[in-house]
Amino acid sequence: MLPRLILPIFSLAVAAAASVIPRADGACTNPAVRKEWRELTNAEKAEYLRAAVCLRGLPKAKYADVDAVTTRMDDLVYTHFSLNSEIHFVANFLPWHRWYVKLHEDLLRTECGFTGTQPYWDWSIDADNQDTPNSPVFDPITGFGGNGKRTGSNEPGFERCVVDGPFANTNLTLGMGWPNMNDPSNRLHCITRRFSGGEGNDEKGEAIIGNMQAGAYNSNVMKIIYGFDKYAEMHEMLEGLPHAQIHSVISGDMGPATSPNEPLFFLHHANVDRAWAKWQGRNATRLTDYTGFQDLNKVFPASITDTMPILELGETEPIVKDYMDIQAGPLCYTYSSM
Repeated sequence: MLPRLILPIFSLAVAAAASVIPRADGACTNPAVRKEWRELTNAEKAEYLRAAVCLRGLPKAKYADVDAVTTRMDDLVYTHFSLNSEIHFVANFLPWHRWYVKLHEDLLRTECGFTGTQPYWDWSIDADNQDTPNSPVFDPITGFGGNGKRTGSNEPGFERCVVDGPFANTNLTLGMGWPNMNDPSNRLHCITRRFSGGEGNDEKGEAIIGNMQAGAYNSNVMKIIYGFDKYAEMHEMLEGLPHAQIHSVISGDMGPATSPNEPLFFLHHANVDRAWAKWQGRNATRLTDYTGFQDLNKVFPASITDTMPILELGETEPIVKDYMDIQAGPLCYTYSSM
């Protein structure tokens, strides 16, 4: 999802004092540890990639009346796309995506036999090294493949594709979405990326990649985010700068609201979740600090007791308060670096 291009960046003002409603009940005595991609062994990387490919090959379980939804992954993509304005640049952006990433992790386990935990990609490491284009996540053997390349095909949707790694155009065809911000329809296409440094194009019409705008998501930016005292300010910058910028600099399928088509989406959002969890700490006040608005027009104040929309992805809508703490209620995990 690239909210920076789809929607303007909306400021989330503090609508009320931090809630004092207790966080979700539930014992979490042995939390699962989500690791940074670099920390995984090659076998662990291969296992995650296998499961991610598997989910994209299973038949859909939801949205029987939506012809464009054909795979199990499409169930998730369609939901994210359809709820775009209800889950971005509003207060529930962080708890909703926390729920969503956990759902994806659970589906990898229950439907594809995944034996690990959801990894995350700490892009600030690559940004600090000024070397995002060569991040290990883009490795063709032990990662997700690299930038999209011109294929020589004249078939719409297959002119620029990821040509290496487990999600190369020879291995996977997508039916949901279209990696073009100005043409929001569903058409068959390959997974594509179009790395960008925000510096225009070269003489061949290719984007100038540079360091992929590393200054928008390096450790200095994260220090500013961690320095905010209130949820509303922290959330606004976390979503509007490093989060949106990663969608922007990878682009292609990472760009539109069908961005879960891009397998790196879940590593990216796991890192966004990690940043929120790090800001929260084990601090009781921050674990209940949830303010802002439910809507882009800032009409309806948000409450920690709000339900979150999920369409057909679940039997009941999750409640914000149950997803405020990664070690309470339905959640029991932590991150290797906090």
